[in-house]
Order: sequence, then C-alpha cells, then structure tokens
Amino acid sequence: MGLLLSLTFLLFGIGSAFIGLLITQPDAVFNFLIPLPPKADVFPYNDRTWRATNEIPAKNSEIRPFRIDWPEKDLLDLKQRLENTRYGSPISDVKFTYGFPTGQVKKVVDYWLHKYDWRAQEAVLNQYPQYLTAIEGLDIHFVHYAKPQVAAKPVNTFPIALLHGWPGSFFEMYKLVPLLTTPRAIGEFDAVAFEVVIPAIPGFGFSDAAHTTGMDPCNIARIYDKLMERLGHTKYYVYGGDWGTTIARCLTVMYPEKVLGLDLTMYPVSVVPTMIRTAVASVAPSLVMDPTESYKLISNHLYTMLQEFGFTLLQSTKPDTIGAALSDTPAGLAVYILEKFTFFTRPEFINRTDGGLTEHFTMDELLTNVMVYWITNSIQSSVRIYKENCGYLNCGKLQELPRYPVTVPTVLSDFRQEVAGINPPEAFVRPYFKKLVKVSRHPEGGHFSAMERPIDLAEDIWTVLTAVLQNEV
Repeated sequence: MGLLLSLTFLLFGIGSAFIGLLITQPDAVFNFLIPLPPKADVFPYNDRTWRATNEIPAKNSEIRPFRIDWPEKDLLDLKQRLENTRYGSPISDVKFTYGFPTGQVKKVVDYWLHKYDWRAQEAVLNQYPQYLTAIEGLDIHFVHYAKPQVAAKPVNTFPIALLHGWPGSFFEMYKLVPLLTTPRAIGEFDAVAFEVVIPAIPGFGFSDAAHTTGMDPCNIARIYDKLMERLGHTKYYVYGGDWGTTIARCLTVMYPEKVLGLDLTMYPVSVVPTMIRTAVASVAPSLVMDPTESYKLISNHLYTMLQEFGFTLLQSTKPDTIGAALSDTPAGLAVYILEKFTFFTRPEFINRTDGGLTEHFTMDELLTNVMVYWITNSIQSSVRIYKENCGYLNCGKLQELPRYPVTVPTVLSDFRQEVAGINPPEAFVRPYFKKLVKVSRHPEGGHFSAMERPIDLAEDIWTVLTAVLQNEV
C-alpha cells in the first residue's frame, strides 16, 4: 500500500511537472517529443531548373540593365478595355463589407482613364537602376541602388535585400530607398548607408514565372541568395513583408552564416506551441504573456479571418482559375488587388463608402502597383505562391519552417493594424528569435507598412544595423 501511494505521488509529481513545462515552455516540450529534422531534409538547398524541358534555358549569368518602356499600342489596348468595362449591379448600404462596390469600381476606372498618367509613373519606376539576370533558368528582375560615393567623405555601405509579397510588388519598397541610402553616423562609423537590392519574386512583375511546380518561399530564398552572391555580397541584411517575411525566414534559417541582420513585419511561430499558449492565455493570460497584448491572440480574430481571408483559400487551391479571370480585365484586376488595401490597411475601412483607399496612399500609387501586374500579365503566376507554399506536396515540410529558430540579430516591426492574429504576443515569439534586438511597437500602420509608414519601418531597419555594428546582440 505504501509503495502504491509512493508511486501515485511520483506519477502525480511527474505529471504536474510535465503540465507545468507544457504551459510555460511548450516549444521545448514539442521539440523534445518531435525533434527538429536536419535542415537538409527539410529545406531545398539543391539547384533546380524552372523552365519546361522543351524550352531553351536562359543562356548566361550576366547582369543586364533593364528599363520599363511599355509600348504605346498596349496603352491603347488598356484604354479600350477600361472604356468597355461591364459593371455589375449595385447593392445599397453595404460599403465594402460585400467587397468592392460597383460605384467605387466606376470611380477607379474613371480615374485610371482620365487622370492617371502612366508615362509619369513609368518615370517613377525607372528612377532607380533595374536589372535582369538569369538564375536557375529564370530571368530575375531587381532594383539595385546605392548613392554614389563622395571622395571627401567615404561611406561604408551594407547590402540589404528588401522583399515584397502579394499583392504588392517591387514598387512597394520604393519609399524606403532614400531613407536607407542616405548616410548617417553610427558609433565609430562617420558615414554608413545601405546598398539596396529589391528583387521581384519569380512570377511577379518582370521576373519570369516558373514553368514547373514547386516555386515555394524557400526555393525563392535560394534564388535570392544566389542573386546577392552574384552581386558580390556573401553577407547581407534582409527585410521582409507579407510573403517576403516567409522568404526572409527561409534565408535566415537556410543561410544563417550569410544573413547579418533581419527585420520582419510578420512573424508567425510554431503552430502547436502557439495553440497551447493561446489556450492557457484565454483563461489565465498572465501565466504566459503580458495581458496587455491579449488583442494579438489569434483566438480573438477567428471570425474576422473567416470573413476576410477567403482569397487565401481560393489562391491556395485553384490559383489558375482566379488568375485566368483577372488576366483579361484591368478593372477586375484593379478591384481584386485594391480591395486588399482597404481591410489590410485598417479593418474598419470596410465600413467606409470609399474603403479608405486614399487615406494613406494616393490613387496613383495604388494603380501603379496594379499596373506592374497588368503590363506583365503576371497576376496568374503571382497567386500560385499560395498553392506552392501549402496547397501542393510540400505543405508538411514548409510548416516546419517556423519551428527553426532564427539565430541572427532581429527586429520585429509590430504595426498595430497588421493582419489580425498573425503576429503573436512577444512572449510567444522570443523562443524563436535567439538574438531579438527588440519588438518595435508602432501605434499606427497596417499591412503595407513600407508604403504607408516608410519612416517608421526604415528606422527599425537602421536599428538592426546599429545593433550589429555596435555589438549589442
């Protein structure tokens, strides 16, 4: 009887300790029960050829200057398509809660036809040097800019890759360029600045689309690493937004010896530990997090996500269907993209008649981003990234990515109106970022922070560089 009682107490003690660990350190428990597989078994380090077997691959690895110069006949075609837009029937008093309302579609088309000046915007796009280079059989388009050196005051430059997502484009990063390339003093360095590289994701804009399946974020990361190496950079900094965050995470996990520092605006972490912490936080938040961050718990946003994330399911399952539908209609393409600039800038904007579209962006900026997709006919290939990330064969492997810790100095840019539930509370995040410089909290700013709040975002990127140069991490 005494032995049985002792065993009972022992098992109770072990069970209590396990539950305590599960509550306070679910990451460690999860990794103990299901160890992380070797990186070589998870991540795509090996080269691939992305063109169809019956096509001639890009011939060489030279870097070729590129300039946007859209033919006049294609401008005329766009004008005719816009003039012939067929509009749906309106519904009253729904604002943007049903999607993009017919009345606002007409206003966008009218502005596009009568006020938007493509040639002026083309000059804006061409203000920074652009190039093409062939990597794994695809021409990759990128912007590459550093301010010219002045002999009297040499500047120490540090390369950085700025990575966009969907429905953004390389243009999304343009406001960051002058903010990052203007020299400033840091510690013992009298003048430092960034050398900016903005690659377009394969299948987006002027970057070739893959002709075979599998172009997921980690394969894109390998291509980007090759691009940086081709530019002469074996070490570099990285910023990522939207899909750029996933690509950036792949870069830092696959090539930690090359990435000097990282800034992210989205930073989801391992699913199972997050679910455990979220469950505990729903009844006793102070056990696992700062209660003031309760608004970040994904459990508080499930209904909103069901309402507003339908496009992700569509694009993760049948991307070519929606891609084909949008490739033939500029008005349809515009409203499909611009609708994301309402809710994902400020959720409450869906309750405004105008969707708040020009509250933080100009219509010229919004339409220029749309034009990158239209003139390159890349909407179909761009939305495939959703399918490749999780809808095809590698979903299980790619879900391993957030489990691998980021070991490079990192700033997490936390914009208050970022996608609901995507950025967990700081206590959930810290185990995955081993050299976390800071979580930089911004009371204003939504999903498209590089366009909306470039000064705030640029300061976070400078914070990463400062921390590295001054050995603060």
